[in-house]
Amino acid sequence: MTFAEGSKTRTTPSFGRVRGANSVADTVVDEIEAIILRDKLPAGHRIGTKQELAEQFGIAPATLGEALRVLRGRGVIEARPGPGGGVFVANQSPLIRLAHSVLQLRERGATVNEVVAVLDALDEAVVRDAALHRTDQDLRDLDALMEELSAVWHDPVEGLHCNWKLHRRIAEISPNAVLRTFYLNLVDYIEGDAEERDSGTLAVPGFQPDSDERLRIHHDLVEAIRSRDPELQRMAIVRHRTLGR
Repeated sequence: MTFAEGSKTRTTPSFGRVRGANSVADTVVDEIEAIILRDKLPAGHRIGTKQELAEQFGIAPATLGEALRVLRGRGVIEARPGPGGGVFVANQSPLIRLAHSVLQLRERGATVNEVVAVLDALDEAVVRDAALHRTDQDLRDLDALMEELSAVWHDPVEGLHCNWKLHRRIAEISPNAVLRTFYLNLVDYIEGDAEERDSGTLAVPGFQPDSDERLRIHHDLVEAIRSRDPELQRMAIVRHRTLGR
């Protein structure tokens, strides 16, 4: 079975025994994205008609339709009707390409250490925004989360999850949608990595998950947000970066 790309042909997997249509559709999505990325297919490249793709992948038209809906939602492909129409590589905006690259991080082998380093770099902007824009309700939520964090701090799994709940809530205060979205997705990536390893600890050298100093640092982060004092923010962020997590 081949997948035509201009003058190129490529062998594609035959989807046989799967548990449901969604599993097949997800596999088709992954395969089409992989081909576009691997061969750097340009915007406007014709992938084929829906009928051709259904035949080449050996799947039902309804299953292909589900895969194409996902790909259109991601801005990967576009469908053009009429003679000469079919499925084409979309002209993605820079933001869509960036978002798609983030989705590919795990597949490309980004380590949790690399993600934590980026998250550390974003902390200053996140805490600054939280201090500038926090409301009384935000502070009540942060205080409640600190109480919860203190109660589970010495549990290696629950303590870490609650820690990230606190960081998520801080990030959610920011009105900067780009900063907020990237920060929250990086936290999700780190937590997902910890769950895959069935561990409550991060793959970070020297990481001590339940030291009293780390708990104090998180208290100080919340107090710096409450105070809106730039110097307290700076000190808390530096200590969090070097001693935290």
